[in-house]
Order: sequence, then C-alpha cells, then structure tokens
Amino acid sequence: MIRLRTTPRAFARRSNSRRPFAAIAAALVGVALLAGCAAQPDISAESAGELQASVVSIATLAQTDAAAALAELDALEGRLDAGSADGSIQADRATDIRSNIDLVRADLTAAIEAAAAAEAERIAAEQAAAEQAAADQAVAEQAARQAAEDKAENDKDAREDAREAEKERREQEKEDREEP
Repeated sequence: MIRLRTTPRAFARRSNSRRPFAAIAAALVGVALLAGCAAQPDISAESAGELQASVVSIATLAQTDAAAALAELDALEGRLDAGSADGSIQADRATDIRSNIDLVRADLTAAIEAAAAAEAERIAAEQAAAEQAAADQAVAEQAARQAAEDKAENDKDAREDAREAEKERREQEKEDREEP
C-alpha cells in the first residue's frame, strides 16, 4: 500500500491561502484513499465502488471547502464502519483504509486551522491598518488646526505691526509738520 504523509506546517510556511491546502488535501485523498479502496479479495466490489465514489467527492470538496470535505470524510468513515460490520470489508483492510482516513483528516484539519489563522491574521492586519490610518488622520487634523492657529496668530501680529507702523508714521508726520 502507498502511504504519503506530508507535514501540514510545511505547507503552511509556503502559503497562507486556503486553496493550496485544499489542493494538498485533495491530492492526499486521491493518492492515499484510492490506493486503499481498490477492489481486492478483502473488500467487495460494491464496497470498493462506494468508497471510491466517496474519495472522488472528498477530493472535489477539498479543492474549495475543507470543512465540507472533512464532513464527507466522516461519512466515508461511517460507510467503512458499516462495510466492516457487514463483512464486505475485511478487518485488516478496514484498518489500512482507516489509517489513510486519519492521515487525510489530519491534513484537512490543518488546512482548516491554517485558513482560520490566515483569516484572523488578515483581519488583524486590516484592523491595524485602519487604526494607523485613523491615527495618521488625527495627526494630520491636529497639524492642520495648529497651522491654522499659527496663521491666525501671525495674521494678528501682522495687523498689530501694521497698526503700530501706521501709528509711528502718523506721529512722525505730526512731528515733521510741527518742526519749522
């Protein structure tokens, strides 16, 4: 039997998006379970066909919705239990298939957790960016208020200086007229 095991954390380091995890899970489902469901003497053709149909469904779901693929994996495990109970799947074969189901479940769970972590990180980054933008806006508004206050003060000082200059000019003219 072929067993592939990948480390979900290794894939998490490569990408934070949900789609690559789903593709990985789909590949694992396809490789691990198809090898485990082929019709052999220790599994009836009908049971093998049902399990293979479930594998195809899981692989399809894993590409877009890891949570739904996980639910379908649970249903597959239920069918495996039923086949094992009614004798259409031998115990050692059921154990092998269950091991593959457990591997795929771990990868799908890791994909779901990684997607949730990536979403939480995205939301936190958006919130931090919004808070920074608000802080920047507040600083800009304060700077604009300060600039307006400074301009008003400068304008007031300029008017006072102009009045003083005009007053001095008049006094000088008055003095010049009084002197013969």
